[in-house]
Formats: sequence, C-alpha cells, structure tokens
Amino acid sequence: MTKKMQVWLPLLLSGVMAAGMLLGYQLQQRMGSPGPGMRQAGGAQSVQQVMDLVRLRYVDSIGLDSIESAAIEDMVSLLDPHSVYIPPNKLNDVNTALQGNFSGIGVEYQWINDTVTFVYVLPNGPAGKVGVLAGDQLLRVDTTNVSGRPLPNDTLRQLLRGANGTTVQLRLLRKAKIVASTITRGNVPMPSLDAAYMVTPQVGYIRLNKFAETTYREFMDAATDLQKQGMTKMMLDLRGNGGGFLDAATNIADELLPDGKLIVSTRGNHVKTKEIRSTKPGIFETGDLVLLIDEFSASASEVLAGALQDNDRGTIVGRRSFGKGLVQEQYDLKNGGALRLTVARYYTPTNRSIQKPYANGQKENYQSEVFDRFSDTVKPTPDSSNIHLFTTKKGKKLYDGGGITPDVIVPLDSGHFRSNIAELPGSNVLTATAFEVFKAEQTQLQAIPSAQQYNKSFSMPAWVWPTLVQRAQKDSIRLNANDTLLRNKALLQTKALLARYIWRGTGFFTVANTTDPLFNRGLEVLTAPKP
Repeated sequence: MTKKMQVWLPLLLSGVMAAGMLLGYQLQQRMGSPGPGMRQAGGAQSVQQVMDLVRLRYVDSIGLDSIESAAIEDMVSLLDPHSVYIPPNKLNDVNTALQGNFSGIGVEYQWINDTVTFVYVLPNGPAGKVGVLAGDQLLRVDTTNVSGRPLPNDTLRQLLRGANGTTVQLRLLRKAKIVASTITRGNVPMPSLDAAYMVTPQVGYIRLNKFAETTYREFMDAATDLQKQGMTKMMLDLRGNGGGFLDAATNIADELLPDGKLIVSTRGNHVKTKEIRSTKPGIFETGDLVLLIDEFSASASEVLAGALQDNDRGTIVGRRSFGKGLVQEQYDLKNGGALRLTVARYYTPTNRSIQKPYANGQKENYQSEVFDRFSDTVKPTPDSSNIHLFTTKKGKKLYDGGGITPDVIVPLDSGHFRSNIAELPGSNVLTATAFEVFKAEQTQLQAIPSAQQYNKSFSMPAWVWPTLVQRAQKDSIRLNANDTLLRNKALLQTKALLARYIWRGTGFFTVANTTDPLFNRGLEVLTAPKP
C-alpha cells in the first residue's frame, strides 16, 4: 500500500463503516415484529441469569448498562458484518440519516481557523428566517462557548439540534460586530439528491447519496424537471451510495424498467421469500441509460444496478461495487437501543447473490478489500468455488462472487494519489481557501446565472494557488508550487467547493465532473453513435 493510500485509508474506511450502518436498512414497522421464538430462546435464559447474578452478587458496584451493551456487541460480532447493535445514545442519529429531515436550525458549518463558520444558511430555514448569514462565526450556543477551542462535531451538533419548536440562543461574530440571535428549531431537510443538471442538450445527470424516505420523490422531481429541459438520455450516479431503504431503490427501478420485470428477490431461512417486480408505467423506460457505481456503492445501490444489468437495461460503468447483499430488520430493545439483524439475502433477477464472502477468516478484511478494486481492469473468471457465470436473455455474461461488476470498468485515476493532492481533502486547506474566495468574490459570483455558466467563465484569482501552498505547509502538507498538474487539480477542487456555496451539490458536481474519468467514460457511452 502506498503512502497516499495510507493517508486515505482511515477516511475511506470510516465512510464504509458509516455506510455499513445504512446498508439494506429495513425498519421494524415495515417488515414486522419478531416472533415468539425469538423471545423464548433457551440461550436468553442463561444470559439473563448471568446478568442477574452480577447484579445481585458481584463484589463491587458496576454499571450493568455498559456490561449489557458489551455483551450484545460481542454476541452480534459473531454473526455477519452487517448485523449490528445500536446503543440508545446513537439510535436517533442513525435513524435520522434515513428519515430525510431532522430538527435543527438549518445551517451548514465548517471549522475555519479554529472557529465555527456558517458557510451556508438554508433559505427560509429557522436560522435564515431570523437573519443569520453565511460567513457568520459562532461564538456561543446558549451558555456554551464554542469559539477558539476544539469541540467534537457530535457535541456541536447536539448543541444546535433539538426538539422541534424549542429555541436556542446564538452569539455570532459578523464583520467584527457581536450579533445575538434567537432561533426556533424546525424541520431541516437532509436531501439524498446531491445534484441534477443537464450535461448536454440531451444528457441529464442525477446523483443520489443514499436511499432514504424522500429519495424516490426527489428522483422523480429531478427526472421530471430534466425531461422538461430536453433529457432523452440519463446518467444516474450511485458512486459512494451505501444504500438505505430497499423500497426507494425498487421504486426507482420500476421507473426505469418495463412492466413485469423482476427487480430483486429476498430469501432467508426464517422469512418468506419475496419477489419484487416492476408494475407500473415508468418515467424513463426506453431512453439511453448509464449507471455509475464504485467500490462504495452498496446494498440498495447494488439492487438497482443488478436489476438494470440483469434485465439488459442500460450500461453499468465504473468499478465493482461493495458486495453487500444482506437484508436487515430493525428490532427495538427494552434498553432504548435497537438491533439490526440480518434476516435474508438479496438475489438479482438472474439469481446472482450480491453478497461477498465473509466466512473462514474473510471477515477481517471485509471492509479493506475494496481498495483492491481501485486498479481492477479485468472482469472475474468463473471457478468452482466463489465466482459463477450467469447469462441474461440477450446473452450478456455476468458474474457473482461479491458485488456488481460493471459492463465498462474504469480504474481509479493514479493521479488521484499524486503529489500530496490526496492529503488535501482530509485537511481544512481547500475548504478554508474556497470560503475565502467566496467572501472576496461574493458579488460577482451571485451575478452568474447558473453553475454551467460559472464553470465556463469563472477563473480562480491569482492569489489562490500561493494561498493553498502556504496554508498546506502550515498543515505539514508539502505542495510543489511548480507542479502544473498538482496546481490544476487543487484549483479545480477549490473551484468546485466554491460553486457549492451558491448552487449546492449541483454546482460542485458540475465543476468536479468535468475532469472525472469515470463520469467522462459514462458520457462517452451515452453520446457514442449507435451501430
């Protein structure tokens, strides 16, 4: 593993672990309650007996809650990689990620020079309604001082969020003046749609970061709007999408497939076998379609990719997906926590299992093995153990063995880890500089009518590159100021981050996608002359 990989490994692994909490998430109320057998299992009596003995006889006082949590975690760790115990203090955050909204004040913030700075204020959101502005620096939340000292993100999030209708007092620094603001918390959307825009007069681009309760509606709104703009070809980007609600993915598949097509089936020893098929006229059943995936596309993303690939619908472009084909049900526990238990496996329409192996010692490398796919250029070869050949009705050859192998494989650009550029996203160098440009050029930026026009016409000021080099040096990141390729990459990333302050995700990806090899390969597939 290269030094650059070592730098990225903790960040990427944390992303995978976060995705693992979301993959194939099935709420208990959607899938049913546990049966009596679960509550009457003989093993549970022994576990309870031990807990009672510790409580009644142990020599010292001890917190039984922590023992109970540790026991459950150890028990679940013996199962598959995606059965997980969620302690009471984490349950709300985990569930919120898939609900599509939360109760808060409606701001996005970054730590810039050891100070929390609001870089985006939701229009008509709780903070926006009382005049909070992008660029305001946060000094105090109620009675807690938050400026000039390191504060964990979880702690700050807990200070700003709260029950709908409650108030929070903020003390802000705005252009060298102290401003007090009282905000009534309200619902704040957490969109799963990162971007939607027209790439060419015919090609529309949609990117989804998860499959939440609101994802299907967000997709439909975006697709409808792009069709009004002339979209006849679609690029659907699921890179980094770790999954979520199964029905969000299958509803979108239904919009892309003709009626009566098998989308996915689920099978388990203790649950009924289910088949989900397309049942209604879809919004985009016949137009040219490309789906982008990578090694962090998982679960519901793989269900959608497998449904399209097995039904000979569109072209899958990218790198082999994560390989998470396990279905979880969520069961609430008496201690306020929850258990997400694997109850079934996903199977694609050709009967392929999406799940990659995790038994016989493979569980230890379960997360990290995805990095082996960065440079893969060859499709799997069938063998007698893990990889099997499947064939679609039109004769396309497909494989199992863990994940969805794209029709067109695009390895990771080796320049991604070149000249310390890989270290920058994990630091504050790019974001702090982008916000500095935003403050300096805000009037000019807000006069630009669209992200596409911005991408074509706006040039980064001359002072940006020297500022990046100096700021990186302070973070112990050495950038070669004379490296033209490095300079261009860093300035492009800064320009993309800057676009986000005005046009949100659509602005970011409009810029970032222009030099993205995987995106451009997908665009080539969509725009190539038909034979």
